[in-house]
Amino acid sequence: MRKLGVLFAFMFMLLAVPTVANAAITDVFAGKIPCTTQGPGPDQGQRWCAGPGGNGNAHLATVNSWDGSPIDVNVGFPNEAVYGPGPYPLAMFFHGFGGGKEGLGGDLQRFLDQGIAVFSMTERGFNNSCGSPAAITALESNGQNCSKGFIHLMDTRYEVRDSQYLAGILADQGVIQPKKIGTVGASYGGGKSMALGALKNRIMLPDGNYAPWKSPGGTDMEIAAAAPIVPWTDFAYSLLPNGRTLDYVKDSPYKKPFGVLKSGIVSALLPSGDNFSGQFGVGNETADPSFDILGWKAVMDAGEPYDSPTADVILNEMTQHHSSYYIDDSVKPAPMLIAQGLMDDLFPIDEPLRYYNRTKANYPDADISLLFADVGHPRAPLAGVNAQGRPADIELGYQRVDNWFAHYLKGEGPKPANQSEVKTMVCPYEEPSGGPFTAANWASMSKGEIRMTDPATRMINADAGDDDLAIGFSTVLSSGCSQKAETVEPGTIDYTFSTVPAGGLTLMGAPTVIADISVPNGGESEIAARLFEVKDGLERVVARGLYRPDASGPQVIQLHGNAYNFEAGAKIRLQLLPKDGTDVSLASYGRPSNLQQDITVKNAEIRIPVAEAPGTAGGMVTQTSPKVLPTGSELAPDYAGVGSIPISEWNKTGEPNVGPLKMVARPTVKGKKMRVNMLCSAKFDSCSKATVAVRATGKVRGVKKPLLAKRKGITVGTGKTKRVYMNLTKKARKIFRNKTFRKKGKKKVRKGAKKVRSSILINGKKNGVRTVLRIGKVR
Repeated sequence: MRKLGVLFAFMFMLLAVPTVANAAITDVFAGKIPCTTQGPGPDQGQRWCAGPGGNGNAHLATVNSWDGSPIDVNVGFPNEAVYGPGPYPLAMFFHGFGGGKEGLGGDLQRFLDQGIAVFSMTERGFNNSCGSPAAITALESNGQNCSKGFIHLMDTRYEVRDSQYLAGILADQGVIQPKKIGTVGASYGGGKSMALGALKNRIMLPDGNYAPWKSPGGTDMEIAAAAPIVPWTDFAYSLLPNGRTLDYVKDSPYKKPFGVLKSGIVSALLPSGDNFSGQFGVGNETADPSFDILGWKAVMDAGEPYDSPTADVILNEMTQHHSSYYIDDSVKPAPMLIAQGLMDDLFPIDEPLRYYNRTKANYPDADISLLFADVGHPRAPLAGVNAQGRPADIELGYQRVDNWFAHYLKGEGPKPANQSEVKTMVCPYEEPSGGPFTAANWASMSKGEIRMTDPATRMINADAGDDDLAIGFSTVLSSGCSQKAETVEPGTIDYTFSTVPAGGLTLMGAPTVIADISVPNGGESEIAARLFEVKDGLERVVARGLYRPDASGPQVIQLHGNAYNFEAGAKIRLQLLPKDGTDVSLASYGRPSNLQQDITVKNAEIRIPVAEAPGTAGGMVTQTSPKVLPTGSELAPDYAGVGSIPISEWNKTGEPNVGPLKMVARPTVKGKKMRVNMLCSAKFDSCSKATVAVRATGKVRGVKKPLLAKRKGITVGTGKTKRVYMNLTKKARKIFRNKTFRKKGKKKVRKGAKKVRSSILINGKKNGVRTVLRIGKVR
């Protein structure tokens, strides 16, 4: 495993397999890097090609890339006596941010032992690849040029092309098969593996245009398989989410507003590797603005308003040249196995889902398999000094990559399934994760949902939120299993479902809130969302998200997806608050807004996807609701069976009994009272302080839709039915009452109505139609 940075170890390295071999190889890269044959032992017969270590020896281990920048490399070949002469399939292995090339005899050994040649490199600006003053001195003393050797932040035109160019040289030397190349890497290296798989047989030129990927000698090159581990697909969104990516939408490009900085993890990660971002060598204080990562970070740290030219550069550069999602998709990508961490706050599972949804919409036969497990960046579990994740989950990843590479690189074994596979998060970490659970796709993983509606108008106060709690649940200073005392945070909004019944409930997807939202400065304020498990006086964050609200109107807020079993007796609580952090330090998840305003939320609908089928959990689990599509969005093909409605039609369906409280049986009137029976659904903790009104549906006694009865403050316990008495209005008493009068000396009786067809309104929202029945005298 490779370190992502000096502050914490990140990697979860699933490695690959495949096989073939090579002949008498004494050097690579035209004699630049010598190869030695290993003696007796587990590595016997393998050829390891590497220069001496140390920054002072950088010139002895580096090869000039396509633009002359020195790149530190390691290359290895399997035992010829076992696998025969080459050329071999090649596995390219890429490190995380702040890391360096993988050493021979380390993780690369897994490939070599299965007959696959290996290649690893140190990315521009790190370690021996022009990443330290000592390395730069050694390289430039040898006539090599570090003027372009600074960190380009995994630019498709530079770092990605470096690996393509160097692999091409190996193909020209005849030691690898040019169209049997696999790529694997985690985090920073996972983003590179995504880009290589998306490019497949193309390169991106410095001007942003594409060209066929050919070796320096003119050989056609191609990626045969990719295994990105905890990657991003949209760099801007992963660091600055604005909440517009939804896991059920076909296409999710980053559009303004500028998002909310994930300040804690970005602040922790950047110092672990950034020495020369955009700077032309040692002591040069001038930075190319297109790669001035430290300057970008300063703008993000400063916060709202993000209306500067630098902010535009950040979004344009990150999306156009640093993200696989924006690579031209006119070519079907290489077969991809993508592994992602369920509790990864940096690159959550919506990163691969964004790429998957669009790719499968355009190429239904594309080979993509997803593995979601307890691995990745914090708040994933720390399993060892250099490994991030549960060992068993990491090993499952190894096995899946082995099969993937065996088939696509070596032609061995059956074709792996295109599927979604999930190992659910379990606490404590000493317990094994749940599953694996498999389905044809992510959409099919959840079979039902629990749902609640709240028509009340509520407020997220701009200054609300408990700072100590935010620190306790921050990305870097906590873990997915961290718990804190259950805390009431005044000024925030909570939606609490009823107690989880026997058998539990398994979250399997992305919790979603649809609501009417209003804020004076849409795009500058933010809404943070947390999904809690609450039990025995303690609460744990199970899912979270950040959202920039529009000024007003119906909007969709989706938290990052997860797979987690809520035990019987626990409560599920979703919270909306104005921030999920305190500042730009390690103690935050997201950076609070400089311009936060009070936010009004009403007509909220909360949907929690679960693995259980409709009708289970005592009726809490219902059929999955049609997805709500923001304006301009299309439904991803995998959700066709669920269906969708445009957001303009949401909350206008007239569906009866959608709220927690509903009327059962017919209302009756007698004396001066109306009697109604009200039921609180078992899906909710309680139905409190509701307003119930009964109004005739048409004209009665010359009065159009008269109000018959109304009562405020009705509270009904969860799963309970309560008899409620309401005072009849004067108009209602006149409608139902028999009236005796004299006409021309004769006694007459005008009989009151026996039945009146009426609408039931709960908290101002139509809740069905009932016939009100008179059962006695009305006074």
